[in-house]
Amino acid sequence: MKLRTRASALVKYLRQNKFDRRLIRYFDWPLFLIVFAISMFGVVCIFSASTTEVTETPATIMEMLETQPVTYARLQLIWFAVGLIAMFAIIYFSYEIYGRYANTFYMVNIALLVIVLGMEAGRGGMTAFFNWGSERTFQPSEVGKIAIIIALSKAFAVRVKPVMSVRDLIPLVIYIGIPLLLIIAQPDFGTALVYLAIFAVMVFVSGTNYKLLLGVVACAVLLVIPIWYFMNSSSDSFRLTRILIWLDPQSYPDDARQVLNAQTAVGSGGLWGKGIVSPGSYASLGYISDDHTDFIFAVCCESFGMVGAGALVFFYMLLIGRLIYLAIRTKDPYGSYLIIGVMAMLLFHIVENICMVIGLLPVTGIPLPFMSYGGSNMITNMLGIGLVMNVVMRSRFKERSGRMELRREIRI
Repeated sequence: MKLRTRASALVKYLRQNKFDRRLIRYFDWPLFLIVFAISMFGVVCIFSASTTEVTETPATIMEMLETQPVTYARLQLIWFAVGLIAMFAIIYFSYEIYGRYANTFYMVNIALLVIVLGMEAGRGGMTAFFNWGSERTFQPSEVGKIAIIIALSKAFAVRVKPVMSVRDLIPLVIYIGIPLLLIIAQPDFGTALVYLAIFAVMVFVSGTNYKLLLGVVACAVLLVIPIWYFMNSSSDSFRLTRILIWLDPQSYPDDARQVLNAQTAVGSGGLWGKGIVSPGSYASLGYISDDHTDFIFAVCCESFGMVGAGALVFFYMLLIGRLIYLAIRTKDPYGSYLIIGVMAMLLFHIVENICMVIGLLPVTGIPLPFMSYGGSNMITNMLGIGLVMNVVMRSRFKERSGRMELRREIRI
């Protein structure tokens, strides 16, 4: 009886908070067009990454499409379309509903992370994927980023005061620590760093004490020593090797081939690039493994040169700047935290991916948002943009409705 009552109450609540057609006029077109432009450029770069060796550049675009494989580019278009559906699906119901069931999303994320630990280990010894179809995979920790953004946004929004002491910080650390430990157990340190980045940015924007921040940073630095010792004594030297390659790639010519070739490709593009299908390109010769996923920025630089890479970075700056602007304009604390969480997720991906390609940071397997090939990441990013749109559209609608109501009262 209680279950039936709760179900009927939920249905009634959903009906009251479903999509209102009047919200369409408040759709943030600048944000969407930036995402669309980056995604379509990503499809072109994925096509360039999957080309085969040629002796001369095709004369026309149709000749390129007829003579070169388009599988990955076509699939990326499909994932973008699925991402659009996911974006509009998350817009349909008010973002306040997601906050109301934030703990439910959190627990579902925990359950998926526990279940995936029992899956067969894949690349790098990671148990981070559910396998479906012949070669398809689903990564719960990717979509779980949206769940943790919702959960943390609600947790920070309901606080009466900022995190000012260790006592305030401990419950939040435990809250984020549970999914974090499960992701590390996979082990997927790259995604774990994304979760940490989201949490750190939210703590920072909450107005926390700078002394507390410095203390946390000091503790993190001290933890590097036991972590390094553990990695050095562990039989699995995969991640330790990545760090050593970053520090001195020339000393590991075989293991560092991917990184060195990627950096060579970045420099070989020159000012304008070699073009999408060009003879002797690193992309067509297959010299860079994962060039259509994690190392797509190297292909971008080789194909479109410094001009193309600069344009991509500029659009990313527009994206992050737009999200910060929207977060500042949003008066609802929960909605503002949602936008900040999505911004932190995308910003960390962008900085980490580009820096690892050019050698400023170790390789972590972090994809480049809206550029790297992959369904889980594309859908996660589009869900994040959908959350932002949800907040912006409803906030603007409420703000305008409030002004109109005030004008009516003044006239009366």
